[in-house]
Amino acid sequence: MVGFRAYIAASLDGYIAAPDGSIAWLKPFDDLDYGFDAFIASIGTLVMGRTTYDHLHAMGHWPHGDTRTIVVTSRGMETAPDNVESWVGDLGRLVEELRTTSPGDVWVAGGAKAIRAFLDLGAIDHFDLFVMPVLLGDGKALFERSEQTNRLTLLGARTHPNGVVRLSYVVGGGQVR
Repeated sequence: MVGFRAYIAASLDGYIAAPDGSIAWLKPFDDLDYGFDAFIASIGTLVMGRTTYDHLHAMGHWPHGDTRTIVVTSRGMETAPDNVESWVGDLGRLVEELRTTSPGDVWVAGGAKAIRAFLDLGAIDHFDLFVMPVLLGDGKALFERSEQTNRLTLLGARTHPNGVVRLSYVVGGGQVR
């Protein structure tokens, strides 16, 4: 069965981007392999929010090659790479469709609003969080507010020589109200 995965880096104080949306603060950590190649090899479809897409698209090159990418948005997309499509509508329907049609796992690539929406649906099965040894002080939070609390079970933790910690969780145990 196709799984839905979150795989994301955050500062120690819980931010995934600077206030302007920049992720340049991650650049000093590019020198190590954190298992991304193995992770991306298991992915058949990417799903991301519109803000994340706009940020990546503005970089001038599409970093995700020919991997099918679905952008969850409430407005049309004028231009996009051939393998990028928009989704306007019920996320539950999208989850059902991707569970049966994606050729590999689905990476809910961000941002905070998209990850929270899929968590609230109970769709995310696995969560990899890379805690980066930096305090941003302000920025785009890892999670949006929610009325739901999700339980996670720790699968493992791995520390890297540069201070990065990878926390791997299975999402489950039910939702707490």
